Amino acid sequence: KAAAVHRKGLRRLFALELREQVKFVEKSLPRELGLLFMAWGTEAELKAQIVAATLERTCMLEPLPADAASFGKRKDEARARISLVAQEIGRLVGAILAEHAALQKKLATIKTQPVVTEDIRAQCTELLPKGFVEATPFERLAHFPRYLKAAALRIDKLRADPARDVRLAQEYAALYKPWERERLARRKSGVPDPWLEDFRWLLEELRVAQFAQELKTPMPMSVKRLQKAWESRPRH
Repeated sequence: KAAAVHRKGLRRLFALELREQVKFVEKSLPRELGLLFMAWGTEAELKAQIVAATLERTCMLEPLPADAASFGKRKDEARARISLVAQEIGRLVGAILAEHAALQKKLATIKTQPVVTEDIRAQCTELLPKGFVEATPFERLAHFPRYLKAAALRIDKLRADPARDVRLAQEYAALYKPWERERLARRKSGVPDPWLEDFRWLLEELRVAQFAQELKTPMPMSVKRLQKAWESRPRH
């Protein structure tokens, strides 16, 4: 907890010292992003999240500065990069919100398939909570448009072969449910487990491999492979 508070305080200090750059980032954000973000919050909240994510990528790299000299050096290095990094994050957020909007339209066309609809909605809720822009590391966030696209492709294929979708969803659930149980237990204990977090992203990749193979995954992915990884996970 102390580390989290320290981190937030340090980031705030960078924001104050780099206020001109931060203002520029807030001003240069396209208006349409705010409109697309309405389901999650206000335009001001989106700007605040993009600024926070930008500072994380430019100022808060490990090792964190521990004295005035290293703070000053980091601040000077970040000053030149802030605008470019903010644009990159803004473009990515725009792509995510656009894919999400397109997916919502597709979901409206399969009202006769409540199980699939509910599954995809739950997936979106988990991927995109209220503070997802700030809370998700950029390297992870970069995959989100593909995850949402894969869900849309799943809807296209569902019409042609509903039985296939049922089978794949059952295979997925057999891995997802034990993972979810374990994660909830870990959350209650208050001790996060980095291995479980990493496995969560493998599950997202499995969805792509199952329902939208053509979108490709960064590494080979199958139910068997993940089952093996799950069975040999580190026990605490």
